[in-house]
Amino acid sequence: MIEETAVRVEISAARFASQSIFDILRLTVQAMSSQNYGQQSLNALNRQERPLASVDVNKKTLPYIRRQLKQYSVDFSVTKDRDTGQMYLWFKGQDVDRIQTALENCIAERGKERPIPELKDLCDRAAQRVKEMNQSRPVPPPEHGERL
Repeated sequence: MIEETAVRVEISAARFASQSIFDILRLTVQAMSSQNYGQQSLNALNRQERPLASVDVNKKTLPYIRRQLKQYSVDFSVTKDRDTGQMYLWFKGQDVDRIQTALENCIAERGKERPIPELKDLCDRAAQRVKEMNQSRPVPPPEHGERL
C-alpha cells in the first residue's frame, strides 16, 4: 500500500516536472518569436530603453532604405512631421554601424542604376548625428546574447 502510494507520487511528480519544462520551453519559443525587427512604431522603439537618433529622409529614397535596414535586422521607425511634411528615420544609437553599412549597400546598389547623392548625404548625416549623441550619453549596459 505504501509502495503504491510512493509510486503514484513519483509518477505525479514526473508528470508535473515534464509539464513544467514543456511550458517553460513553449513560453521561451513564444518570446523569441515575438521579437520583431525592422520597421516598428516609435512607441515600440522607445520601449526598448535605448537612446534614439534620427535623420531626415525623402520619399524617393525611403523604399530602398527600408529594404536594406530589414536585411540588417535594424529596428527603425519612419515618422512624418505634419506641419512641414518632412520625414524622419528613427533608429537606436547602438545600430549606427549597421545603418551605415546598410546605407552604403543601398548607395552601391542604386549607384549601378543611377547615383543618388541623397543616400550618401543621409549616411553622412546619420553618422554625424550619432557621434554627437554618443559624446553626451553614458555607456549602455551590454546586451545579453548575440542578435541574429
